[in-house]
Amino acid sequence: MKKKVITISVIAVISIGLWISVALSEVYITTVEVPVKFTDLPKSYSVGSTSVDNVYLQVKGKGWELAKLKLVGDTEFNISVHRRTGKYRSDLNNFIDGNPWLASSFQVLEIAPAQIEYEIEKTGSKRVPVVQNIKMDFKTGYGPSSKVQIEPGTVEIFGPANLLQKIDTIKTEFREFTDISDNVRLNLPLDVPDGITIPKTECSIEFDVQKIVDKTFESILIETRNVPANKELILYPAKINVVLRGGINKLGRLTNDSIKVYVDFWTALKENGNTIEPIVEFPQFTTLTITQPKKLEYIIKQY
Repeated sequence: MKKKVITISVIAVISIGLWISVALSEVYITTVEVPVKFTDLPKSYSVGSTSVDNVYLQVKGKGWELAKLKLVGDTEFNISVHRRTGKYRSDLNNFIDGNPWLASSFQVLEIAPAQIEYEIEKTGSKRVPVVQNIKMDFKTGYGPSSKVQIEPGTVEIFGPANLLQKIDTIKTEFREFTDISDNVRLNLPLDVPDGITIPKTECSIEFDVQKIVDKTFESILIETRNVPANKELILYPAKINVVLRGGINKLGRLTNDSIKVYVDFWTALKENGNTIEPIVEFPQFTTLTITQPKKLEYIIKQY
């Protein structure tokens, strides 16, 4: 019984194979979409604009050739500019012979659109900053403790003038990070706009991640700034406590000298009342959570 089942299975597989072979030898008509590629560009020139990036070809051919065309997926419709510059409008049917893969295997019934407009311009260059395009979601209790470092920070881009003037930055390809609890070090491809070339299309990105904690800095002396020579700004109390939130390692390296607290004389003069809120300057990638006290009493003396 088992041998009978195996025999039937083999016959079925062979039959299906023969049917597929016969079917693919028949002639069919289908429509494919292929990208446009410009060739034979003059030295130091590039495509400034084009009316279409892809063309639709209605082709007739044997099934196995059409199947290969669909499966390979890297076929391009070549348009030779014959090393000419300037603006042109051309009939796409004129380029069929310049695409050997198309002329030798298929009969082209229709091309849409029928015409293409393009401009060949002198290639220029400019240097622009690289900016990150990442979304970060940190594990509970963790957060960034440094800025995102990108290397290289700037890149030189090449392309036609009308495209270059529209580009002020180059972004990295989008990435999303979730549940982050460790430092991040990785390479990311650059998102290169169409018509632009960049010698190096990758950058490195890194930033530090630490467990987030609170730390209290006690008895920080409050400065008085911009006090005229004939006046005195007296604060009470003269010192305050500050609570910062940040990465555990970063906070561990901070001292009272890392934090600046001050009151500006002219701001105090404008206040309606005898209390003022001090200004607190604290290191980047830390957060001010508490000042004790939040407001100060003050007296202005004149001599």
